[in-house]
Formats: sequence, structure tokens, C-alpha cells
Amino acid sequence: MVLLYHHKGARLLMMQLKKMKCSTQRAENGRAAVDVLRDSLRGSFDMVLMDLRMPIMDGMEATKLIRNELNMKDLPIIALTGEMSSGVREKCESMGFDGFYPKPLKGDHLQDLIDTYKEARFMK
Repeated sequence: MVLLYHHKGARLLMMQLKKMKCSTQRAENGRAAVDVLRDSLRGSFDMVLMDLRMPIMDGMEATKLIRNELNMKDLPIIALTGEMSSGVREKCESMGFDGFYPKPLKGDHLQDLIDTYKEARFMK
């Protein structure tokens, strides 16, 4: 799993994920996330938690590159954002995000999210 989140809440989210026995890798911005995925073996990551607002390259642009240039169409990418308008949600869906969740993501919601995408990934 890769965690892309430059906000101070990243540490808390990473601690929650570790309690759930998830391994994480953090990228400070969208460009770094794309580079990590480009340099990794295919299938190394089960999911990307993508902050929409990051320096250097935002989550929408990074997702577009992951989907189109890296051709990682099956990798679940979940948007984490404080922006909950329907316009932002629709834009995320059109950009190739698989889910859209408000931050901060609470522990129970995080567990449900992990379980849902883990189950869907193993069902393929």
C-alpha cells in the first residue's frame, strides 16, 4: 500500500494502518508518488490513498499519470480530501479515482475501506 498525504494527519493515518497490519510508503507529493509507482514492481502496491491537495503535483494530476502513463488501471486509488462538494467528487470519478472519502478518515471507516478494497482485489 502506498500512502500519499503531505498533511500533518499522515502520521496518525500511518499509525492506524500499521495497527491494521498494513505496510505503508509515504510520498510527499504527487510527483514522488508517480515515481514510486513507476519504479516499483507491478503488483507491489494494493491501494493508493491520494490526498487531492499536495505540493509540486496534486492528487488529480498524479492519478491521471498513474492511470494513463503508467497504465495502472486496476490499482485502486482513493481520494482523501476536505473538499466534499459534488463537483469535486464528480471530477475525481472522471479522473479515475475508485473512491472518495473525507479527511480525517476515522479508524472504523479506514478499516471498512481497507477491507472493501482488499476483498475486491482478491476476488479478481
